[in-house]
Amino acid sequence: MRDSGNNRVKKRLPAPERKKVILDAALETFAEFGYHGALMDTIAERAQVTKPILYRHFPSKLDLLLAIIDRAGENLRQSLLKPDTSEVDWITAIRSGVRSYFDFVDYSESGFRLIYDTDLNVDKRSQERVAEIRSSIIDLVKDRITYYTDTDAVPPERIYITAVMIVGMVESTVIHWMNFRKYPREVYEENLVRGVANILAQLPPRRR
Repeated sequence: MRDSGNNRVKKRLPAPERKKVILDAALETFAEFGYHGALMDTIAERAQVTKPILYRHFPSKLDLLLAIIDRAGENLRQSLLKPDTSEVDWITAIRSGVRSYFDFVDYSESGFRLIYDTDLNVDKRSQERVAEIRSSIIDLVKDRITYYTDTDAVPPERIYITAVMIVGMVESTVIHWMNFRKYPREVYEENLVRGVANILAQLPPRRR
């Protein structure tokens, strides 16, 4: 009789799916053991791939780390791009942005911690990559502020520094919530929305 298929080798995943499985396994391993304590053998085992396949996708552990940083940063950036600024008022945009940030951390706390709550003195490239992500988030917030502000009355450097302040405030608040959970998430969100709104209320609104 022909084999029913129960004993066949597991169907090979397409390359993008296999890559995601490997990155998920690597993130889990880094979160558990730290970067230096994580072994490629452990990552390969958890991803259910051979080491040659692992190295085919990622030539080194540092390449894995950089890919995880890139993925987490892009996911966070994409979550903050909604909704379209032309469709909502500035208070709604603030509330949506804060909620999206917390949602991202809820969904990918390990990824967030790896970037924002860990000392990544692993390699200059990892430090530069994290700096690039943070800079891109600041630029995104700066563009949001610019959209709702009368730019004829406010110099660009004030808008940029305001964005830096807001991003720093959001990061530190989210990290405090993750580490201590002293109050419900909603309490952190509401107070953060209020704080950001108070800062932005000092800027003249965009002329309609």
